[in-house]
Amino acid sequence: MIPLHFYFTYYRGNTDWAWTDVHTLCLKSCKRNSGATKITVFYDRDGEGYDWDEARALANIEWIPTTFTAFINGIPVKDQRLIHDVHRLQTLWERGGYYADLDFVFLKHFEGLSASDAVIGTQCKAKKKLNCSIMGCAPGSSFIKSYIDAYKLWTHKHEKEFWTYANTIPWALSQTMPVTVLAKRAFMPVSWSNKSFWEGKTTCLKFSYAVHLWESLHPDLRVADLLKTDLRPFIEDIINDIPRGLVHLQQGIIVNFD
Repeated sequence: MIPLHFYFTYYRGNTDWAWTDVHTLCLKSCKRNSGATKITVFYDRDGEGYDWDEARALANIEWIPTTFTAFINGIPVKDQRLIHDVHRLQTLWERGGYYADLDFVFLKHFEGLSASDAVIGTQCKAKKKLNCSIMGCAPGSSFIKSYIDAYKLWTHKHEKEFWTYANTIPWALSQTMPVTVLAKRAFMPVSWSNKSFWEGKTTCLKFSYAVHLWESLHPDLRVADLLKTDLRPFIEDIINDIPRGLVHLQQGIIVNFD
């Protein structure tokens, strides 16, 4: 069983990666919609400004100061992306739960996925890529352990194709290892090139547990931009903390549709 413990990383390293309202929205949506029994954020340096302060003020979130290090074949890793990847996999293998990037909006309860030994979503079926930006597993998952072991083959020749390497490894492993591979719509229902979504056109999110926002391709993305999309009603409910599944008919009477 996959525990409903969600992990996130705010690893700034030698960058000036700023905490934004999108990251705070991610945590709020996870608290409200995913069914999380625990949320943990690993971070190496404090953020700055209102959005960071708002996130730190959220109740029932564990913040763990972390010195991020990783070793492959006994050699310390210098590439920041790879350090983060190894930390993600090691945490999942040791603790179990779900590990996600901070550019997701969570829409649906994850309980229906928890019976799996491990779960991961599709990024591109044609190119045989799975997406490691959100993954879940039971503690000691053999799929995740094999994913970690695959990095022992890492060499600097893979540096320029890091994301391809990171996403093709799980595809290859999924052919023989115990892992549930979800359709792209589960976590990545929207491509960054999907102009209709970003222009506010209707998008089918019925089968989506969460929506990936492609922050790496658009670091200036903010909640104000998301409010122009079909995510608006979800975001407004999250921001206003409107109860789900409850309709108040009149004072003292509640009808529950859950």
